[in-house]
Amino acid sequence: MKQHRFPWVFRLAAAVLLLSAVAGQWWQRQFAGEVGVAMLTIIASHCPAAVERQSGRIRVADSARALDRWGYARMTELVRRDGRDRCRRRD
Repeated sequence: MKQHRFPWVFRLAAAVLLLSAVAGQWWQRQFAGEVGVAMLTIIASHCPAAVERQSGRIRVADSARALDRWGYARMTELVRRDGRDRCRRRD
């Protein structure tokens, strides 16, 4: 059986995927700046349980996790109609 090389499109796609994974890891560790702080403020006003208490500077990953938690809480409220408020902070 003769071995065939993958077409250039698949090789290029694999390289772009690897590059984006490496760049994403670097980018997530960067400090968020004004936009990230504003995003956390908006998320906290809509869903306080989604935002963890931060000590120190906020990173891009912190705002991304808060956005994921907010979306998960809202989706869960839509799917499970049990009357619980998943965005209320439980201290």
